[in-house]
Amino acid sequence: MGTLEKIIQIYNLTDDDISNLASLKDLAKKNANSFVEELHKFISNFDDYSKFLSSEEIKNRHKEKLKLWFLDLFNAQFNEDYLRKIKKIGEVHAQIGLPSHYVSATMNFIRSFLHSIVLENYDVYHRQEELKLSIDKILDINLDIMTSSYIDENQFYVAKSKIETNIVRLSSRLSYFFDVGLVSLLVLTSLLIFFLFVSDIFKFLLNSNSSFEHTVINILGAMLILWTVRELLEEEVKRLKGKKFALNVFISLAMAALLRKILIFSLEPQKSEEVAILGLLVLVLGIVYWLMNLSEQKKQ
Repeated sequence: MGTLEKIIQIYNLTDDDISNLASLKDLAKKNANSFVEELHKFISNFDDYSKFLSSEEIKNRHKEKLKLWFLDLFNAQFNEDYLRKIKKIGEVHAQIGLPSHYVSATMNFIRSFLHSIVLENYDVYHRQEELKLSIDKILDINLDIMTSSYIDENQFYVAKSKIETNIVRLSSRLSYFFDVGLVSLLVLTSLLIFFLFVSDIFKFLLNSNSSFEHTVINILGAMLILWTVRELLEEEVKRLKGKKFALNVFISLAMAALLRKILIFSLEPQKSEEVAILGLLVLVLGIVYWLMNLSEQKKQ
């Protein structure tokens, strides 16, 4: 699902909302100059007002851009280009060091300003509530995208061009198909390893000449690989559902493979050096695995 579709779904932005905003366009044009002046009076109370708007030229340029942004709210053009404009505004705010709480406070003022216009110009309560709800949605979307520029995680990705949008969309689809293919292969691998596990047991039961030690080692090795593949399959399914992939699964897979080698070599005294080296590798991987889990627990 693309960013635009995801936002529409999360905020439940409907065609009726777009239509409601478009119906306020003339009213917005009528009050645009008043909006800009009132907003500048409000933000002049911020401690760093003169720092960010240090001259009359900058203030006038800021007022013009504010007016354009304000009118865009009601243009009924909610598309990727609109998201890019909002994202760019947020990036500029972050680059100049504007505190994010200033943005939130300003958006709250804008919300109150627009609500008051609706109440002044519409008498029917039901219609007032409809318009206010649509206004709240578009302002919340703007605030979400703007403030996402201040953080690295859980933010909406907004491409900087249509070409980038198409490339990301194609890459996402290819990635999804590869993930599905990988899950299918993991399922097949799990079945084959399970078959190997069962066949080793039957061979031991049916063949009295088979070595007990070798059979047990083979069964334990198959169990280790089967357990690890199951973990890998479970993580890949979680990834398909939108969760992050756990890199420590690869470490557990490597440890399982090394442990299987150690079990096999343990029956051959002449390979004691190889066993010692493999044991050291398992110890190192175990420490890395523990540190990764510790880091994940701290994040949670």
